[in-house]
Amino acid sequence: MRSFVATIWNTKYHLAVTAGILLGISYPPFPFPFLMFPAFVLLIRLASLSVSGRETAYFTFISFVIWNTIATYWLSFATVTGGISAILANAAIMTVPFLLIRYFVRVGRHPLAMALSVASAWTIYEFLHYRWDLAWPWLSAANAFSNSVIIVQYIAYTGSLGITFWIVFSSALVFYFLISRNKQVLNYSLAAILVPVLISVVIYYTYTDNPDNTIEVVVVQPNHNSYLELSGFSNTFDPLIDILELSETKISAETQLVLWPENALMSSVHENRPRSNDLFILSRVKEWGVPLITGAALIRYYEPGNEPPLYRQFNGSLPHNIYNAAVKFSPDGSISSYGKGKLVPIVERIPFVEQLQYIPVPGINWADISGFGRGQETTIFEIDNTKVPAVICYDSVFPDWVRRFVKQGSGMITVITNDGWWGNTSGHIQHYDFARLRAIENRRAVIRSANNGISGMILSNGDVHSKTEYWTRDVLALDVPVYSDLTFYTRFGDLIGYFCMLGLIPGFFSRKTI
Repeated sequence: MRSFVATIWNTKYHLAVTAGILLGISYPPFPFPFLMFPAFVLLIRLASLSVSGRETAYFTFISFVIWNTIATYWLSFATVTGGISAILANAAIMTVPFLLIRYFVRVGRHPLAMALSVASAWTIYEFLHYRWDLAWPWLSAANAFSNSVIIVQYIAYTGSLGITFWIVFSSALVFYFLISRNKQVLNYSLAAILVPVLISVVIYYTYTDNPDNTIEVVVVQPNHNSYLELSGFSNTFDPLIDILELSETKISAETQLVLWPENALMSSVHENRPRSNDLFILSRVKEWGVPLITGAALIRYYEPGNEPPLYRQFNGSLPHNIYNAAVKFSPDGSISSYGKGKLVPIVERIPFVEQLQYIPVPGINWADISGFGRGQETTIFEIDNTKVPAVICYDSVFPDWVRRFVKQGSGMITVITNDGWWGNTSGHIQHYDFARLRAIENRRAVIRSANNGISGMILSNGDVHSKTEYWTRDVLALDVPVYSDLTFYTRFGDLIGYFCMLGLIPGFFSRKTI
C-alpha cells in the first residue's frame, strides 16, 4: 500500500490521472465532495514536480480533461462536437492559474503565505471566468459542495467563491505539511478545514426563518420532448393547450403566480406586437386573474436610429434581435419580458461577437450568426407587491448575476429551465443541486420550473423542500416564502475576488521559513 501511494505521489502522470478522477467524482450525483481536498493536494504536488510551465500545463490539462469529462459528459447529449469542444477548451483554460501556482509552491516560502497565494490564484481564475464570453462556472470548486449545505452556510457572507478559497487554501496547507512534516503546519491545516465547518454548523442550527409573507405559486413541468420538432406536436397551438390544461389542475383562488419553464411556448413572442397565441394566453390569464411567467423566444424590435450595435434585419424588416426570454402575461392585458443575460457560449451566442463584428469577413454577417441577443438588465416582475425574477437556465449558475436580482428587491429566486437537452444524465441533477447555493447566498427560497425535471422548491437555508422526478408530467402548488432582508453577500457581492488579488502579494514577498 505504501509503495502504491508513493508511486502516485512521485509520478506526474499518476498524479494527473488520480487528481482528475477525484475531482470528477466530487460532483453530484456522486456524494463525495470532500475528495476535492486530496484532489487539489495532488494537483499542487504535480505543480511542484513540474520542471517547467509547459510541463505544468501538459499534466494539469490531463487532470482537467478527466475532471470535465466525468462531471460534464452530458454536454455531448445536446451536441457531440460542442460538448467535446467545451470540455477541451475549459480544461485548457483551467491550466492557466497553475502556471502561477507552480511558482508559489516551488519557492518554499512561509506556509500561510504560500497557501494564501495558491488559493488566491485559483479563486481569481474562477472570479474572472464568471465574467467573460467563455464563462463556464459549472465546475466552480464550490459546486461540489452544493448538497453539503450544513457545512457551507458561511457563503451568505462570502458567496460561493468562499468555498473555493476554503478548499484550495486548506489543500495547500495539507500539501505543505506532507512535504515538511511540520506540526505547526498540521495545526494550520486542521484549523483551515474545520473552523469554517464549525461556523457553518452553528449558523445552520441557529438560523431562524422569518419570511415577510408567502405567495402561492403553481409550478408546471410539462415534460415536452425537446428532441422532437415542436415537441412532437403538429403545430404551436396544441402544446399551448396542453400546458394550459395541466396548469389549471392546480390553479385555485389562492394562486398568485403560474410559472412555466424555459421554451414552454413553441411560438415566438413579438414584443409590443402580440400574435394569436399571445392573445389567447392573455385571455386565459384574464380568466384566471393570475399572472403567468413563461419562457419563450422574444423578438424585440428597434426603431430606425435606436438600434443596438449588433442587430438583425431581413428583407426590409424593422431592426430586431431574438432573445431567450422570460415573458410575463398579466391579467390587465400587459406583456413584459426579461432577456437572458448569461448565454451558453457557442450554443446560444458566438463568444466575443460584439468585437468580431468589426472584422470584415466575406460572406459572413455577424449579426445573423450571433445567436440570441444578450440581455443587459436584471429585470424583475411585480406579483401582488412582491418582486419576482425569472432567472433562465444557465443564469442560475452565476452567483453574482442572481444576487443582483435579489439586491433589486426580489423576495424569492425563480428559475425557469429546459433541462431536457441532456437526457437522463447528471446534468439536470447538478442544475437543481447548484441552486441550493444560490438560496444560502441570498437567503431566498428558490423555485424551479423545468420542462423535463427537476422542478420544485429549495428553502432559504439550502434544504430541499420539494422536487419532481425526471421525465414526468407534474404540477405543484407551492406556498413560497418571501423575504426582504439582504445578506452580506447580496449587499456587497464577490468581495473575496478582489481580496484575492491582494492575496497574491505574500507569495512573492514572504520569507522562506522551512
